[in-house]
Amino acid sequence: MKPNTNLNMLKGRMAEQLIQDLFLNAAYNVFNYGLERLHPFLSRSLARNNQKTSKALRFMPDFVVQSTKTGQLFYMEVKYRANGCFAFDDRYNDYPYKNAWFVIVSPDRIQCLHYNRLAAGHQIRPETKYHLSSVRSFHIDKQLLQEYEEYAAVMFSGFQNQNEGRQSKELASERT
Repeated sequence: MKPNTNLNMLKGRMAEQLIQDLFLNAAYNVFNYGLERLHPFLSRSLARNNQKTSKALRFMPDFVVQSTKTGQLFYMEVKYRANGCFAFDDRYNDYPYKNAWFVIVSPDRIQCLHYNRLAAGHQIRPETKYHLSSVRSFHIDKQLLQEYEEYAAVMFSGFQNQNEGRQSKELASERT
């Protein structure tokens, strides 16, 4: 079955909005930074351009977040993964933002790893416990994180049910 690109983009934007709201509620300033949000037309026109500057622009993290408590700034890339798994592949060999944090949203949990750990071969999986509330650089309250993980479960559970229903229909049509 061909993946639904529009639906996948929508899920990604929903995950970004969820994380943006989480950080705003945790007393951070959150600034849109990603090319897709700031310049969507440019983003589409650079989609297949592999020049160094083009790649650097396409890889711009989604947000810059700033702690209102410490003033620290962080690059943040948000990814939605239905299966809760994320690891670097060849696309990240030339990733220009070596100090970025990767926040992975799934229907079950929200996890986070720094670029350096991902580049060293660490992966986010459903059984790992890389909670935002455990990252010393962030001051995310465990209860607030739990609240937003519940939001993610509600937001994305419909997509899981839709996919399960679609797969059941496909299996039924294959049997007939």
